[in-house]
Amino acid sequence: MLGQAALAEPPAITKAKSEAEALQERVDELGHQLEVAAEEYNYAKAKLADTKEQAKKTQALLTKAEQDLEVARGVLTERLVEMYKEGQTGVLDTLVGSSSFSELVNRLDMMKRLSEQDAKLVADVSAYEEEVSARKAELAKQLEEEKTFTADAKAAEIKVQEQLTANEKALAGKEAQIAQLQKEEAARQAKLAAEAKKRADAAKKKAAQELAKKKASTLNTSRGVKVSVPESASTSDVVAVAMQYLGSPYVWAGASPSGFDCSGFVMYVYRKVGVNLPHSSRLQYGVGQPVSRSDLRPGDLVFFFSPISHVGIYIGDGKMINAAGTGKGVRIDSIWGSYSGASRIIP
Repeated sequence: MLGQAALAEPPAITKAKSEAEALQERVDELGHQLEVAAEEYNYAKAKLADTKEQAKKTQALLTKAEQDLEVARGVLTERLVEMYKEGQTGVLDTLVGSSSFSELVNRLDMMKRLSEQDAKLVADVSAYEEEVSARKAELAKQLEEEKTFTADAKAAEIKVQEQLTANEKALAGKEAQIAQLQKEEAARQAKLAAEAKKRADAAKKKAAQELAKKKASTLNTSRGVKVSVPESASTSDVVAVAMQYLGSPYVWAGASPSGFDCSGFVMYVYRKVGVNLPHSSRLQYGVGQPVSRSDLRPGDLVFFFSPISHVGIYIGDGKMINAAGTGKGVRIDSIWGSYSGASRIIP
């Protein structure tokens, strides 16, 4: 049970991690969309500035064309007055019968009585009128485009802000996911610690009851190897010390927190509670009281293979803590299938 809790990740945490990964992908996507929106905004602003400049130039050209038209009309009017004074009454009829200046020009042209110079005046007026009309149309189009680009720029700005808001919300959501993940992991670790303490307390209580019955302070095993066990030593202390080194690396012939092999780990843990064991799984097999697999208790040594070549410390529920091998380090495993026997160092 303890080994499974330590090795298997709770489904809630697995789900939270998956959601966090999906959220990170969304954040990346929003970041790209934000960049695109910003470029659209820059483009709209550039087009707006260009259109305003073109409209400004067109307005200047329109003003010039209107001035030219006014001058040409003035010259033509003076010429018509002269013609009237010279007694050309047809001109008066033309003037009176015209409803607009443009119609007047058309009628004068139709009369075909004007001199070449007069005809040029009429042509100039017509040309300037056409230019004024064209400039006005061009300016109206540019002003309409200016409105369009202004609207586009505003839309791009809104889009950028929306993307920014979405991005910020996504980031906030991710932070919340991470916080929740950390909270759940802390709760899981606290639960593991509570279970380990409960198990250790139970083992310590049982060991204390048995220790009260013990008179001798030395253990003479049936295998013929004696080992000194302090009265203060308990199996719960053994398990607690061993759990402190979960995750330590495996080092061949190692016997320190910087690196353990299997028998070096057992030797180091037991030394911490005052029991000296040899640095050899075969020699450790000869120490203590042999126990059956069905009678295993936390703190017992469990051995594997034939000849003996691996040892771990039993922690209950079919689990052991051991320096498992190269690349694996100190971890919790189920009792291996190559189980060979067990010894009880602390009765």
